[in-house]
Amino acid sequence: MASKKEFRVENEYDYNRSGPIRWILSHVLRYPWLPILVTAASIINNFAASYVQVFIGRAFDLISTPGWATTALLGVAFSVFGAVAAQSALGIARNYANEYIAQLIERNSRDELYISLLGKSQTFHGRQRIGDIMARATNDVRSLNIMFSPGVMLLV
Repeated sequence: MASKKEFRVENEYDYNRSGPIRWILSHVLRYPWLPILVTAASIINNFAASYVQVFIGRAFDLISTPGWATTALLGVAFSVFGAVAAQSALGIARNYANEYIAQLIERNSRDELYISLLGKSQTFHGRQRIGDIMARATNDVRSLNIMFSPGVMLLV
């Protein structure tokens, strides 16, 4: 089948344009390991945050009993430190992966816009206002980045 485009890019990625949600999902699922990483890091991060409270409760129970050992309290203190360290590391990993997804979606959607504009005829470009096209290439694409970071990050 012959293409109606004036110019064609050799390695163009085909995104699902049948609806806005499918279009966003096709951008996100181009890198399937990143949403999995964000979700897993978020779940483990929340478990680590909740275990801090559990370990503090165990420490309180320990010091409430008569004749408690200092080494046992030290073990509980190291457990609290481990949970906080895990929470911190996984929070950073989650935020980094989410920001990386946002940057990739911004870059890929901008490339998709440029490839789409490259395929338009000279008549199309002659009828368009350049400022509108430039606004789409900068502000609208940047809004996709903001939708993911911090938008999705606040939900996960």
